[in-house]
Amino acid sequence: MPMNWFKSIRKLLAKWKAQAAVPKADAAMLSNFTPRAYQVLGLARQEAKRLNHNILGTEHLLLGLIKLGNGVAVNVLKKLGVDLETARIKVEQLDSTGPDRNKTLVNIPFTPRLKRVIALAQQEAKSLNHTYVGTEHLLLGILAEGNGVAAMALRHSKVDLEKTRKEILEEITPKFP
Repeated sequence: MPMNWFKSIRKLLAKWKAQAAVPKADAAMLSNFTPRAYQVLGLARQEAKRLNHNILGTEHLLLGLIKLGNGVAVNVLKKLGVDLETARIKVEQLDSTGPDRNKTLVNIPFTPRLKRVIALAQQEAKSLNHTYVGTEHLLLGILAEGNGVAAMALRHSKVDLEKTRKEILEEITPKFP
């Protein structure tokens, strides 16, 4: 029985990795991502396609987090009073839709800013003594980078790095009776 569970988890993780369709050059930086973080990348790719963008930026990452609708990052944003629908609309207002294209890119490349956000997310995870990068670290990476459409949309919702880090620590710290 445990082996079947393990196999199903491996298949699900492989599916999420395929959805993320990460260019090979960028795959190494994602080696310690949680399944949910991979899922966010897949959703971010879908959002980039929906907006007719041929690159994957921080705005798509934030839209992917919002579209996922659960996880530590979304829980923290909700605790901070962020209306996810309003944040999504703000991102789309700040970032225009690209021209219609007939071709569909399989491997949408990361922008340099998104690569920086991922590196910062890994640093945040390391500073918290985590061996993985989850949705919470991606959110912290967006805020730590501080520029870009995602950070502007979060600032519009009055989200700041220190308050978010505090809420994340509270969310992930086990509470024993």
